[in-house]
Amino acid sequence: MASDQNPTENPSMLHGHAAYVAGAAKEAVGNYVSSDPSWKSSATETKDAAVAEMRAAKAQSEGQPGKYETMGKVEEKLGGAVGCEGMVGEGKERQ
Repeated sequence: MASDQNPTENPSMLHGHAAYVAGAAKEAVGNYVSSDPSWKSSATETKDAAVAEMRAAKAQSEGQPGKYETMGKVEEKLGGAVGCEGMVGEGKERQ
């Protein structure tokens, strides 16, 4: 999936979570299907970049109280839907 979005210029919490899931999936494939160590290093890089993007998105949204609260509600609901306790906790914290 090609994207012209630059996470460092326009960080997104949703994109960061999606990228983290992609990295985790890549890691699982690398652990169970491939003995090639590049899968694991690529997965680690993807997850690290995703975490950095989520942190940047959080920092950017903290100065916008209305948006911050709304995004917290969305994050809590999405976290519950996908079973991510971290998202649920972050979402509750923002509200």
